[in-house]
Amino acid sequence: MNMKSAKEFAGWLHERFGEIKSGVYLTKHDIATLSGRQRFTHEFITDIHYELALQGMGFVTDTHREKFYLFHLPTEHWQTRGDYYQEPASNIHLMPPAKRSSPPQ
Repeated sequence: MNMKSAKEFAGWLHERFGEIKSGVYLTKHDIATLSGRQRFTHEFITDIHYELALQGMGFVTDTHREKFYLFHLPTEHWQTRGDYYQEPASNIHLMPPAKRSSPPQ
């Protein structure tokens, strides 16, 4: 199926792979073949990600733009799993500045 716009391609990806909870990856060749584009820009990938994010999915690439990852966006905030990286409570507390007494008159 050949598509031209990022919106159409994102819709097709969601329809085809949206049920795969573990996500999938595609190669540069896969995207070129499936989208009908010989070349595609970073903006095209960003637009695909935007369209998929509206449907709860993400689409990102590796640093060499060889593999592109389609995955479900998490819905759980990291702190609900426990704040393991929180700084330990300190027993040092700042003291308020001392009140200045006025000189005797």
